[in-house]
Amino acid sequence: MRKVLLMAGIVCFAAANASAFEFNPYVAAKAKYAFARNEIKATGVSEGKNKYNDDVWGGSLSIGNIYNVMNGDFRLELEYTKNSDAKKNHMKIETQGALFNVYYDFNLRTTIPLKPYVGVGLGWGRAEFKTDRWSIKDNGVSMQIGTGINYKICDHTSIDLGYRYITYGDFDKEYRIPNISYEKIEYKPRAHEIMLGLRYEF
Repeated sequence: MRKVLLMAGIVCFAAANASAFEFNPYVAAKAKYAFARNEIKATGVSEGKNKYNDDVWGGSLSIGNIYNVMNGDFRLELEYTKNSDAKKNHMKIETQGALFNVYYDFNLRTTIPLKPYVGVGLGWGRAEFKTDRWSIKDNGVSMQIGTGINYKICDHTSIDLGYRYITYGDFDKEYRIPNISYEKIEYKPRAHEIMLGLRYEF
């Protein structure tokens, strides 16, 4: 976590000083296929540790700004993302988040309009674990790190193919579960996400 925060801070500082007054806004939408990796650990009456892994679909919407630098572009972005429910053994896990992302697009200086990129993000995450009898939900810190490639198809529009690893928060609380008693629940929602998107630059 500290490494991700340090990386985000360095990139933000560099972007802010590269072109502080540029205004090149964009909007983007992405569809994603997520390999959800959710872990729950219970201590109390129902002692145990379980993994609830599932493959789900999801999507995201974002707005951002592009800062041109000598060998590429910095992008600062606000994103909302949500996945469909991961399901296993009568359990459903819903995840969503809002992140501040920082990306760096590398200029390959070729005739083909391809730009690989790397990025990190930090923000709000929300997870809800639910069955037919009870549900547990909470807010936490979401983080992501990823890479991908952009292909510009015309002056204002590009397509994006990327991968990222994202956490939706680490939760550790005591809950009153109906007809069971008090339980201490730790749950860690994670996902590996493959994303395909469309970006429009104004």
